Amino acid sequence: MAFLKEKGLYVVALLCLLVVGGAAYLAYAPQKNEAAQPTPTPAQVSSSKDERLSEATRATPTPSPVPTVSPSPAASAPPKTPAPTKKPGREKRSAPVKGSLQWGFAAEELIYSATLHQWMTHNGIDIAAAKGSEVYAVWGGTVDAIYEDEDLGVIVEIAHSDGLRTVYANLAENLPVKEGQRVNANDPVGQVGNTSLAECADPSHLHFEI
Repeated sequence: MAFLKEKGLYVVALLCLLVVGGAAYLAYAPQKNEAAQPTPTPAQVSSSKDERLSEATRATPTPSPVPTVSPSPAASAPPKTPAPTKKPGREKRSAPVKGSLQWGFAAEELIYSATLHQWMTHNGIDIAAAKGSEVYAVWGGTVDAIYEDEDLGVIVEIAHSDGLRTVYANLAENLPVKEGQRVNANDPVGQVGNTSLAECADPSHLHFEI
């Protein structure tokens, strides 16, 4: 007891120091821990922001674009093919004269001419018909030429629209047509005559060529 009385003041003072020291330690320790943590550099801050941005980007999925379906074009009707224009056919042929065939066409063989007393070619046909028989246009066309040939006599030539020409020879001199006149099939163009000197020995006929 005597010891405690003598040393009690020192013990109390020691305890006070311990209390003050502990309080100071407790107050200083958090600041020290905070000071111990290094301050992040700008690069670390930027890296951290990039990481957070990358994580946010990964976390938020980018919506896939919805494909746009283009409307199919309306089916157009196939082009109409114009109906072919029917070309006018040649008009029905009319016989140049009523009669029977006397001599046929002979461009590559020889026939005997009773008038000239020789073998020769024949570039048309001879149709037997009485003198004065009417001669008709075979097709419609234009009277292109009227003349007298020393061999075939009086001749009428008719030009047709497709380029063909018909020749009516050994006609009588008085003709019902003139050059440039338009005639139709079966129109009279003359009469059977006897003006062909190269065929005058043959029976009466019309010499006809195409």
